[in-house]
Amino acid sequence: MDQIVETAQPYMHHSCGSVLDVYGEDEEQVTEIVRLMAMVSLFNRQIDVLAEVPDEQDRALLKDEFVEELEDACDDDPGMLLAGAVDLAVKETMEAFD
Repeated sequence: MDQIVETAQPYMHHSCGSVLDVYGEDEEQVTEIVRLMAMVSLFNRQIDVLAEVPDEQDRALLKDEFVEELEDACDDDPGMLLAGAVDLAVKETMEAFD
C-alpha cells in the first residue's frame, strides 16, 4: 500500500478541473490517477471490493456507478480536490450497493 500512496502522492494536489487541464489529452493517465486515488480511498475505508461484491457482473455495475458518482461530484464542484471527489464517489458507490 505504501507504494500506491507514494505513486499517488504527486497528483494529490489536483482538483477535478486541474487534472483535466494538465492530463486531459491523456485519458489513460487520468484513468491511472483516478485508479490510484480509488485504491487509497478503498484502503482508508477498509473496503475489500472482491469480498463486498463477489459477482463479476456486479463489479462491472459497481465501476459504472463509481464513474457516474465521480462525474457528478466533479460536475458539482470542479475545484474540489480530485482525491476528495474520488473518496466521495467510493462512499456513494458502496452505499448504493449495500
